[in-house]
Amino acid sequence: MTNLEVANMLNQIASVLEIKGESIFKIRAYQEAATRIGNLSEPIEEVWRRGELRNIPGIGESIAAKIEEYLLTGKCSYLEEIARDVPAGLFQMLEVPGIGPKLAWRLYQEVGLTSVEELEQALHEHRLLGLRGFGAKMEKKLLDGIRMYRQMSGRIPLYMALPIVTRIIQYMKRNASFVDIAPAGSLRRGRPDIGDCDILVASDDPIPVIEAFVSMPDVQQVTAKGDTKASVFTGGIQVDLRVVPVESWGAALQYFTGSKAHNIKLRELAIKKGYKLNEYGLFEVATDKKVAGRSEEEIYAALGLPWIPPMMREDRGEIELAMNGELPPLVQMEDIKGDFHTHTTFSDGINTVYEMAEKAKAMGYEWLVISDHATGLGVVDGVTPERLQEYVDAIRDAERKVGIKLFVGLEGNIMADGTYLFDDPRIEVPIASIHTALGQEKEKILDRYRKVFGEVRPLIVGHPTGRLLGRREGLKVTAAEVLQLCNEYGVIPELNASPERLDIDDVGVLMAVTQYRMPIAIGTDAHDTAQMEHLYLGVLQAQRGWARKEDVLNTLSADELTELLAKRRKP
Repeated sequence: MTNLEVANMLNQIASVLEIKGESIFKIRAYQEAATRIGNLSEPIEEVWRRGELRNIPGIGESIAAKIEEYLLTGKCSYLEEIARDVPAGLFQMLEVPGIGPKLAWRLYQEVGLTSVEELEQALHEHRLLGLRGFGAKMEKKLLDGIRMYRQMSGRIPLYMALPIVTRIIQYMKRNASFVDIAPAGSLRRGRPDIGDCDILVASDDPIPVIEAFVSMPDVQQVTAKGDTKASVFTGGIQVDLRVVPVESWGAALQYFTGSKAHNIKLRELAIKKGYKLNEYGLFEVATDKKVAGRSEEEIYAALGLPWIPPMMREDRGEIELAMNGELPPLVQMEDIKGDFHTHTTFSDGINTVYEMAEKAKAMGYEWLVISDHATGLGVVDGVTPERLQEYVDAIRDAERKVGIKLFVGLEGNIMADGTYLFDDPRIEVPIASIHTALGQEKEKILDRYRKVFGEVRPLIVGHPTGRLLGRREGLKVTAAEVLQLCNEYGVIPELNASPERLDIDDVGVLMAVTQYRMPIAIGTDAHDTAQMEHLYLGVLQAQRGWARKEDVLNTLSADELTELLAKRRKP
């Protein structure tokens, strides 16, 4: 049983409970549990076998019992009982961005729709226009959602794929003999979501390597097996392994890492220099003599280029930069000194201020921003003006006890009319984010940003485009439009490292650091200590956007950040 399957089961329970009108707190408990299972860096079955299910934050006795039953039997009797009158096709409809449990239930009860295909046909036939709340805009929104669902179908979030591939590589190192092994494809380039997972191995004796791969204990199905290639289904995803000769390792790794556009441009450069480049090596056209292939560095050097980091290989000008000797030294995880966006029990977090600070110290950080929600989000019990001093005192107390610098942050919601909740001189790191009225038209969204940027002057704008990967495209604004306002008002865009957001995206980062020369702030949006470890995903996206150490505020020391904040607060 995979983590993804268990998370899906818990999400289905949450969806049925929402359809049935159950308590929002009960619904959120299952949603939170699903997120935590999906984010685990090891198989849920191993956690269960060690008797540590209840050690996972948010997994109490009731939910743990349902997980145990599911792992043992492949079924959840509680889900079967509450979903008895819910057609199975509705769960598929819930994967369409823009469709929540209540809307899916309405479409079933009022129109009899039980699948994405039936919904798509009804929309094309305009059969929903007579329903309450269904106009041309809603029709377009749902058709756009179905289009996005089709595009995303079969794609896996990076944060789910990485631990699976890491475990496979560790297993192969223990159980097979070879010279080199590495991930390839879009996974190695750090794309936010990927298709199949690709692993490359260098060995001149491929058959034992293939045998070890298809014999892994977690393999659910072997979908293909040859002398040098094999594909398996494991962890809920397909993983492809290819074994290449040792002398061709570098050429194959470069070729299978991609991207396609980067590779085409590299091959064109090779042709201009009298070479041909493929997955076997770099060859002189006239003599067919092999001139490079053992390492990627060798391939790039023979073409007159420095090695180009995989995260940059998207044909966005990186080859031209390399030709001119201008490749930027990319920010690294070891450069990071702190995290700009974390939540505690003062709003909707699981851990206390002290526990989050302890985790930051364990991660080697110099500082941490505690940035709980200001009140005003309905189900979120946020910080009120009356509780602000209590909040500040708790942060200062944890700072003294833990011994790292803690900054008082607050994530205020930008309301539908541009009102901001709320600002105060005691808040050192004000973060302005949109959480409500997400469907407003572009100009209204931009007006909300303008008003708050101008009146409040927040340090950071949180998750600027509001996207949720695979679930919604976000606000009706582009990263470019928000960045233009950030540049105008001196607000710093966040790169939200939450696995479901990664917002701004890599293209937004590239625009921020190259066009506007503005820094970015990486925040995990962590609601517990485990989620603080997602910061590496933000660093990966920053690298994809060519960010250097000096482009990322997280690389400032505690003293440097203190000085920056003091300057911003001066009238």
